[in-house]
Order: sequence, then structure tokens, then C-alpha cells
Amino acid sequence: MTERARIRPNSSEWLVSGLGIILAIGFLMALPSGMMAAKPSDSGGVASRDRIIPPPLKDLGRSYKVRLVYFVPSDCEAKPKFREKTEMLMRVVADIYRREMKANKQTSRGLDFEFHKNEKLKVHLVKGRNPAVFYRGKPPSVDRLFRSQQQEIMEATGFIRNRAVLVFSEAGGIAEAAPIPQFHSGFAVVSGDIFRDETTAATIEAQIEKLTDATPLKKKDGEKKPELRNRVPQVSNGVLIHELGHIFGMLHDSSNTANIMYYGYHQLGKMYDRKTAKQRPVRFSLAHARMAAATRFLSEDFDEADRKPPVIHEFKLARTPKAGDKTVDFVVKISDDHGIRALVILQRGGEWIDAKVGDGDLKGKKLFDKTVTLKCPRPLGKTQPVRYIINVIDVNGNLGQKTVDSKVLPK
Repeated sequence: MTERARIRPNSSEWLVSGLGIILAIGFLMALPSGMMAAKPSDSGGVASRDRIIPPPLKDLGRSYKVRLVYFVPSDCEAKPKFREKTEMLMRVVADIYRREMKANKQTSRGLDFEFHKNEKLKVHLVKGRNPAVFYRGKPPSVDRLFRSQQQEIMEATGFIRNRAVLVFSEAGGIAEAAPIPQFHSGFAVVSGDIFRDETTAATIEAQIEKLTDATPLKKKDGEKKPELRNRVPQVSNGVLIHELGHIFGMLHDSSNTANIMYYGYHQLGKMYDRKTAKQRPVRFSLAHARMAAATRFLSEDFDEADRKPPVIHEFKLARTPKAGDKTVDFVVKISDDHGIRALVILQRGGEWIDAKVGDGDLKGKKLFDKTVTLKCPRPLGKTQPVRYIINVIDVNGNLGQKTVDSKVLPK
């Protein structure tokens, strides 16, 4: 999906894409864990005391890190202050992951990133060998735009094992992601337009102001109501959280409009407003937090020698679904020598876009062998086939996936 687009179907199997309480001076209310009170900014301004400021990034010493890449085709120019802006965006991303892992009672210090020896955040600037049209295709193709840059990025930055690669690309508008589980890796690609001044700031106080400024803009012709000033910054910053989630085994999840893996990032600014933050207006569902916490990018305890994903022996419909069905039955058999941590199941189609319809905390079981009943998000229609996707992660962060396609029979 593009940064401004709604979640849409995609046929690709793998595209699915000092903690403690710090009291604000003069306030009786405590900040959420990991937050800092508003303070004078480096630029000389003073952040409002009703805002929450995410802490600076620091090297956590993990072997599994997020790699940040700015890809600029040969006929494009890098936007000013992209390094500073990348850091501000990542402070928000890391902050939401850390807070949501804690809110869902998952043990994790949060995401780690690549750093230079001087402890500055590393952002790889990769100059493409070709003009932008080469990467996006003519006519433009989302799949080509997503895949065409990857080889040049690997040649410039090194092999991607143990890296979740987040690419800001000047080749075209895009927001797509895919895990590469055999290398504990994956690619997420978003548009370099995120570095525009109106979208992203170069200081954290100014970035939080962009996310929380709900001032209505001048209404455009045809609009029922004016767009809010923080709409594009919220969606742009939130999409980064969402797309990285796909690398970590998360699927789309329309069960709650607050879910980041649905539309929740449209409310990202409320996570930095002291009055609304504790309501978790943007969140990961427990099922997806569990999946992400088991990956090697967030887990605090795993056996690195284990590189075998769970074996999905069976994932099949017990019968072909019919129009009007409110539930479907699946035969599920999974095993893992070291133990299965969690699973999620998604339904696509059947008169619905994407919905999480099943999940489980398997708590290290070595075998899961059951017929499970999944509730459809709405009664199945007859005009669309259905696709079911299961993601399974073991206790050592190895991810497996299987897909089942089916037609929907008439009643």
C-alpha cells in the first residue's frame, strides 16, 4: 500500500510487510514508561508540557538490528537533513514498539538499530545506478518498485542476514514489506517523500508537534470536511511501524480500528498527548505483540543455533466454505523440535479485505494438532474467493508461513 492508502489486498504470499516512571514537573500524572518530560529543545524552543517526548535511541548491543537505507536513483537528489529526520522518525517507531511490548506484557527492551562507532545512528545513503523510472517501471508496478532496488542495496550495505531493512526510496510512492525468514531478515520500502519538511522535522520536539497538531487545514473543493494538519505526518510515521511489523510476522488485523496493523496509525499523535496516551489509541493486538516479541529483533532469550522454522504439516479447510458461512473449520498440525511460541491466522477475501481470524499462545508446545473453528469477520459472500494465511513462530524466533486458497460455494 502507499503511505496514504488504505490497506488493500495483495497476492504475494509473504507480503502480508532507564525505564521507569518519570514525573513531569508540576504535574501529578505520571508519564508512560520510557517517556521523557518536555524540556527545552536543541533548537531553542520549548516543548509543550502536555506532550510526551520519546527518549533518544541508543545501541542495545543486539546482533539482530534494523538497517536504515536511503535509496536515491541516479536522476534524483537526496533531501536535506535526511539523517536527522530519519532519527526523529525512528525515535517514534522505537518508542511505540517499546511501549506496546510492555502494554502487552511481553519482555523486550525494544528494537535495536545500526550505529556508527561514535554512537550516531547509521543511515546508509545508496545512490542508484539507474534513473527512477527504471525502478518503478513503465507503466509503474508496485512489485517492481519493491524488488528492483534490493540487489543494489545489498551490494552497497552488505548481506542482509540478521537485518530488518527499512528503505526510504526516492524512486516512487510505495509502502510495502516482506519478511525473508530464512535469513532472519526482510525488506520494507517506503517513499522518500517522508523527508519533506511538512511531513518530518529535524528535532524531536518539532516532530511530536507535527504528530499532535490537529489544526484543520483549508477545505479543498469536494471535501466534506478539511484535512487536519497532522494527518500526513501521522500516517507517514505510523506506516514505518506497520511495515516493520510485517517483517516481524504480523499480519493485517481489522479486529480493532486502533490496531497499528490496520488503520490505527491515523491516531498516532494521541500517543504523545498526555491526556490520551494511556488509552492506547494506537496499539498492537496481544496476538501480534506476542509474535513480534518472539522474533530475534525483540526477543531477550533465544538459541541462535536453531535455524529451523516450525513445520506446518497441515493447514487445510475441513470443507469448502459456502456463501453465508459465519465460521470455517481448519485442520492445523504444526511441530517444532524446540517448541512453538505463537501463531496468527488471517482471512483475505470473502467480502472482506484482511482480518485476523485466529491466534494462539502455544507456550513452547512441540506439537499442535487440532481442528480449529475460525469466526469470519462477516458472513462469507459469493463474489470473492478466500485466502487464509497462517504465520507461526517458534521459541527461537524462526518464522514459518503457509497459505490456503479456496473458492466460496453458493448456498
